[in-house]
Amino acid sequence: MTDSLSTHPSACPVCGMRGGREVLRARDHRRGMPGEFRVVECTSCRLCRTDPWPDDPAAWYPDEYPQHGGGESATARASRMALARAGRSGAGVARALGVAIPEAETGGPMRPGMRVLDIGAGTGGAVMALREAGHEAWGVEPSARAVEVAHSRGNRWVLNGSLDGLLHDGALPDGPWDVVRMSQVLEHVPDPLATLGSIRDLLAPGGRLIIGVPNIRSLAARAMRGSWDGLELPRHLVHYDRDSLRWVLALAGFRVASLRTTPLMGVLPGSVDARTAGGHRQRGWSDALPVRLLAYPLEWGLGLVGQGDGLLAVARRAGG
Repeated sequence: MTDSLSTHPSACPVCGMRGGREVLRARDHRRGMPGEFRVVECTSCRLCRTDPWPDDPAAWYPDEYPQHGGGESATARASRMALARAGRSGAGVARALGVAIPEAETGGPMRPGMRVLDIGAGTGGAVMALREAGHEAWGVEPSARAVEVAHSRGNRWVLNGSLDGLLHDGALPDGPWDVVRMSQVLEHVPDPLATLGSIRDLLAPGGRLIIGVPNIRSLAARAMRGSWDGLELPRHLVHYDRDSLRWVLALAGFRVASLRTTPLMGVLPGSVDARTAGGHRQRGWSDALPVRLLAYPLEWGLGLVGQGDGLLAVARRAGG
């Protein structure tokens, strides 16, 4: 392992405890980065985390990491179109779209011209969708490559850097923000309480946070264990279930308005791919759109009955 891919023993990012109960061991079967990692459950607060922890998390994102690349998958395109429609539709249509495609969740009615901040914006698809719907949307993205792609498409509203860094530098437009989106991002964040605290301070009175993470207690996660595609070790640093996500949000000063399990398109076939490949790197057939479309009804059904591979919460500032 090179110096840039070095690791160190992790401590719980919330309570600081070291050690814990080992839940599983696995390798990076999605991207094939080296090393073996554990998921451990903190014996103090029961939050699950990756161990060991990357010294430089950014070094573990390979050049071909899809969320940072130039191509837009059919899945991403469908999510962007659904979000654009939800952002300009009435409450009933928006609610239905959010159930069908979790990436289109708006967390409530969208008045014209709302201010929306997308944290972990990738190449800016959601930002463009919300702007097409008539909202003032901006994105924050730590990957310079992803931001370069966004800017090459004329999307100058995605800013490169971390949320705290951009706030410190004064590069992010002033708040408050009516809606903050954080889709499949919090699991990558090394200090979730600090990040969520910054978001809380940015929200307008009555504003809402929409947050999606993988569900470490889903039916597929329990069945597939180290082959579960939602692990994405070691890029996912913290692993949430219903209770821990609700608890972390509460500690950060949020009141959870709703919390449900959702499908994560492609996780189920990706898990089967990894399992049949011996738990090592997937062979790639699970990325094919026809395979994902065939699996999605089952993934969606599991989400409806509380066993989905994703968690989606809508939260507001406590006391607000």
